[in-house]
Amino acid sequence: MGIKTENTAVEAAMLRQDSRDKHSPVNLMLYRTSLSLIRNLAREGVFTDMEYRKICTILNKKYGLSSDSIFAEIP
Repeated sequence: MGIKTENTAVEAAMLRQDSRDKHSPVNLMLYRTSLSLIRNLAREGVFTDMEYRKICTILNKKYGLSSDSIFAEIP
């Protein structure tokens, strides 16, 4: 009986390709995770409201979401 091996390069390549689509599940998951971390820091007082809004705008641009997207958070 042999050892079963798998090629994980295909999966990694699919994730990279998937992240180019701004509405892909991977891209939206990364966006929402980043946003959650920033929101928690803002609640703890690390960022001002103005800084939080600016960071949200930066994240929207980074992940390819326009301000009128249903996925984008506009504080």
